Amino acid sequence: MRVTQLLLGTLLAAGAAPPAMAQDSGYRPRHEELRQRIEERFTERAKEQLDLTDEQTNQLRETSRQFGGRRREIEARGRAIRDALGSQLRPGIAANRDSVAKLTDAAMQLRIAYAETFRDELRATAKFLDPVQRAQLFTMRERLLGHAREIHEKHRHRHSSRRRTHGGDSATDSTRLSP
Repeated sequence: MRVTQLLLGTLLAAGAAPPAMAQDSGYRPRHEELRQRIEERFTERAKEQLDLTDEQTNQLRETSRQFGGRRREIEARGRAIRDALGSQLRPGIAANRDSVAKLTDAAMQLRIAYAETFRDELRATAKFLDPVQRAQLFTMRERLLGHAREIHEKHRHRHSSRRRTHGGDSATDSTRLSP
């Protein structure tokens, strides 16, 4: 179960990890290690399935690192925005309309920027992959992301059920806006 939670956080980084997990002093190093292992395994599968040369594999690895780093920066900003938005939207507390409007606009801009990193990464791969390889890579990545979304939904459902069972407030879950 812990591996599933780490996989979820690694692939989506959508801020759905429970606070106790995020406060675990060993969480980030394990999270980073797992993310690196998943990236390396994905690259090796791509090398095999797309019949890449060693040079293409190295270029793919570097391109993935570059754009993955950009996405992690966007995800971190997204978590901060979601936290701020969640604070504004607490039940029983009047929200500052200007603040909510700015935060919502910022969240939407981050979603666009996040999607653009995938587009830009796919364009960058055109320098070393042929169109068929690029399409295959896109398909592989979509499958991986689809699987991550399934894990994310299962995790959210389990976490939400636990919170309701223990009397917690699930209203902040509705503010989760993944980039």
